Amino acid sequence: MIEIKEIQEIARKYKNPIGVVIGSHSALDALNGLRNYGIKGLVYVTHERAEIYFREPRVGRPNERIISLPSVCKRDLIVSNDITKIVRSKKKWKEAILLIDKYEDILNSEYQDGLIELEAIQIPNRAFSVYVGGYACERIEKDFCIPILGSRNLLKIENREEVEKNYYWYLEQIKAPYPKKFDYEVTEDGIRFTQKVEQPVVLKIPHASRRLERGFIFASNGLDLEEKVRKEVSNGNILLEDLKSGRAEEYIPGVTANFNFFYSPIYATEKWGDLEKYSEKWKLANELISIDERRETTHDGIIRMLAKDQLKAEWDKTPYPISFEVTAHCMLSLRESLLRKIYPIADSFVEITQKLNPPGMIGAYCIQTLITFEEQPIVSGISQGIYDLEGNRLFDFVFKVQDLATRHGGGTNVHMGIGSQYSNSKYMRTMSMGDRIALELFIAKRKKKLDLIVT
Repeated sequence: MIEIKEIQEIARKYKNPIGVVIGSHSALDALNGLRNYGIKGLVYVTHERAEIYFREPRVGRPNERIISLPSVCKRDLIVSNDITKIVRSKKKWKEAILLIDKYEDILNSEYQDGLIELEAIQIPNRAFSVYVGGYACERIEKDFCIPILGSRNLLKIENREEVEKNYYWYLEQIKAPYPKKFDYEVTEDGIRFTQKVEQPVVLKIPHASRRLERGFIFASNGLDLEEKVRKEVSNGNILLEDLKSGRAEEYIPGVTANFNFFYSPIYATEKWGDLEKYSEKWKLANELISIDERRETTHDGIIRMLAKDQLKAEWDKTPYPISFEVTAHCMLSLRESLLRKIYPIADSFVEITQKLNPPGMIGAYCIQTLITFEEQPIVSGISQGIYDLEGNRLFDFVFKVQDLATRHGGGTNVHMGIGSQYSNSKYMRTMSMGDRIALELFIAKRKKKLDLIVT
């Protein structure tokens, strides 16, 4: 395993660090932020995906108003399949595109040596964890020698089927609400629940063919799900072996909201004035940056049909499967009083990682929730502080965590170039998650605290 002390020692030697990102997921937001703070950005990308970054250059100087994009690209951009040429280039480039055959090739010594010579700091996203990380992110923990702006040892908790202490385990430790699980047995042709399930339910399980994605099967109750699973197994859409690590949960009706947070180890050491009398510094350093929601294919199209037509449609007779593939993201703002509901979840997660996985959560992370409305117990003699009472029954909003991502979230591209209403208002400037990551790198360089923000 690569020790944090080794990585911190590398970072301490850096004079002018550059940000590095894998060409996928939220790379454009990250590159945009680096450019905005005058930090060089390098994206390594396969030949198949390189067109995206050719067509979406992130060149220019901070606050420069680009009039001729071709001339600025000529001035600021370098593209090569040879990292040595990028390292040795005398061109004063702002963005570099490194073409590679396979993403895991970045683990080869020639690339890692070149990245360290460039004073690279990796900005992690889900594509990095999956394509470079391998099983349970082992390759990142053992073989990736580049400093990471984030928490190297927490990336694997998203790999639900591969690690015991996954994000569900962390949610249990901090007693955060999340969807109730229903146990089942795997049979020769599907599943059988160990107890009767009379409420709507969803099965989360890997696709048979798209192994890096998790599929969803929704049903009105347990019997309905058992029947649907048998059909999907028969059609070859899911594998019996995968059912052993699948998860059946209650279907929760609610608003899907992804909360993008950033934890700053540097801010946690700063002076906050009067705020310190009322809140702990490390909590103030745990910033809400933005909120987004998903749009999913083909689900979003199906729910736009009339209900009577949805019930009659036989999608297995069309080329369009019922799918929940993430396709786009939209901006969200939250009912202001409800912000108090998400802070304790975020703070509890950061706190437990600091205790169990020192130095704990660093940088960008995302709490994906379903916000529902649920009956709550009434505590006698205590003001409830809300007005949603019906007779002797109390109802309140509940944030159920359905996923927890310990890196740059996938929905933050929606704030690229315009920022988020929450972070913009705090910083009085455009501030997306990519900007916030770059700002931390900028501050760490200026204060000579790069070792605080990397693992």
